[in-house]
Amino acid sequence: MDKKIERENVLFVEGKDEKEFFGALLHFVRIDNVQVIDVGGKDNFKNRFFGYIQSEGALEKIRNIGFVRDAETLEAKSAFDSVCSVLKKYAFPCPDECCKLVEGDGKRVSVFIIPNNNSCGMLEDLCVDSIKGTDVFSCVEGFINCYKSKIEHGKFNIAKATILAYLSTRTPIVNSVGVAAQKNVWDFEKPCFDDIKRFLKELFAG
Repeated sequence: MDKKIERENVLFVEGKDEKEFFGALLHFVRIDNVQVIDVGGKDNFKNRFFGYIQSEGALEKIRNIGFVRDAETLEAKSAFDSVCSVLKKYAFPCPDECCKLVEGDGKRVSVFIIPNNNSCGMLEDLCVDSIKGTDVFSCVEGFINCYKSKIEHGKFNIAKATILAYLSTRTPIVNSVGVAAQKNVWDFEKPCFDDIKRFLKELFAG
């Protein structure tokens, strides 16, 4: 895990999987000057962000700051408000809506809530959207529906299960969306990735 701010462009993400995914996506859009920081889970944004901005030379070096979080089971506004509370606590420029770029004190800030700045969901949902319509997806969907019909109790994460089932069809097999991104499994040309690519370009290449 990174210990301090090394670049003027910084993207804070939830975990290792997201760090690998966004590293690959940034490379795809030809933006290679961004430090992607894994905060170790959505509940760590507040403490880890403070730790990084307090590291030696961080406030002088950092210019463009992005935050990416999953909406999870709630609408995007809940996750967005959580990120904004961190920005306000440490007196950083704070947008009033997702993907709105704000500037202040020589710094630019923007926030993206996965999957689409509106709905509930997570990174896996975005990846599921990218494989819909493929021949393999119909097989995977059939498996997931079959499993759902067999269980009587309990819940499971359909998006995560769908992605893992899909990745099990790949050669060699990979077991996470981040590693899959590094292995060029996801087609970043698919429209479902347009919003997140635009977010990255406007913040780090604008």
